[in-house]
Amino acid sequence: MLKNQRVIGTIFVVMSSLGFSIGPSLAKHAYESGANPLGVMTIRFTIASLIMLVLRQIILRNEPLPTIKMILEMFAIGALGIMTVSFAYFLAIESIDTGLAIVLWYCNPLIVVLMSWIFFRKRPTRSIAISLLFTLIGIFITAGQIKSGSNKAIALVMFSALMFSVYLLTVSRTLKKVNLLTGVTFINIGAALGYWLICLVLPFGLNVEFPSNTSSWLLIIAFSVFGTVVPFLFSYAGMKRVGPSMLAVITTLEPVLAITMGIIFLNESLTIQKIIGATFVIGALVLLSVLDRHDEAQIAHQ
Repeated sequence: MLKNQRVIGTIFVVMSSLGFSIGPSLAKHAYESGANPLGVMTIRFTIASLIMLVLRQIILRNEPLPTIKMILEMFAIGALGIMTVSFAYFLAIESIDTGLAIVLWYCNPLIVVLMSWIFFRKRPTRSIAISLLFTLIGIFITAGQIKSGSNKAIALVMFSALMFSVYLLTVSRTLKKVNLLTGVTFINIGAALGYWLICLVLPFGLNVEFPSNTSSWLLIIAFSVFGTVVPFLFSYAGMKRVGPSMLAVITTLEPVLAITMGIIFLNESLTIQKIIGATFVIGALVLLSVLDRHDEAQIAHQ
């Protein structure tokens, strides 16, 4: 029975990674249909938040809502964390291939380890340092594939990865206090509210172009459902069955799937350098995840 649950959990996590990896392709097609990144992401998180709130009320109907203080904390994490991470990344893929962007973005484990070292004095082991070196090599190879003049896009992807690392270091404390589905729901609502605030203020010369035709609306709805809500739910269900460590290992498939989606749906090219860069980064991710599981096992047996 336990083995069956792990198999089912593994399938759920793979489906989650598949859903998240198709999002960039849907977003880029929505850009081509007339919307821009700010318009796409605002509608995406608004629709996703409404769906998740309804599902949360159905699945956890007997569980009371969190306190106002906790809800505001989750809203803040969504508005400052998820909104910043997603907007920087989806703004970047306007001008570079999604496959290249996702490989660059997966430098975030490197940033998490470095930040843990700097702020929490958690020095990385030699094995982790070697895996991070592989990550850097992969990133440099991948960055070399990006056309000149795309430095802004590279900076946006790296900024997104940095902010995601900050988000990971802060959100874990909050999610320990609430049910995971509740936490994810209210964090997504916070992201939607943050996007609407940006649309109202439009700082830094930003402009917003909402979907204006049936094609762009259908693409964004598909992005909201199949690229946001469904993968979040699969991830939630999968983690309950395989645990967070195994989930981290399985989700290293995401860059591979994202590159594949870019090739299939966006006609992006597959070069030898892209394969080598992705291999270094994905290999380092697998090694990091395995080392994390090994460390957790050692702590559990002490």
